[in-house]
Amino acid sequence: SEVRQHVLFDMSFNLGIKGLLKFKRTLDHIYYGRYEQAAKEMLKSKWAKQVGKRAERLSEMMRTGEFPIQ
Repeated sequence: SEVRQHVLFDMSFNLGIKGLLKFKRTLDHIYYGRYEQAAKEMLKSKWAKQVGKRAERLSEMMRTGEFPIQ
């Protein structure tokens, strides 16, 4: 979906494509449409600890497929 593409774009901008490709489990879950598991894997990462609330927001977007209400 557009929202999940946005999440991957955001992560690739922050991490670089090589960094994003290290999220093997997350990417596998996305490939198979297991968005709940992908969101959980995102939050287990060192990246999530470094970016805090941003990771939580992106993870929720991955899980729901919706942009957050502002």
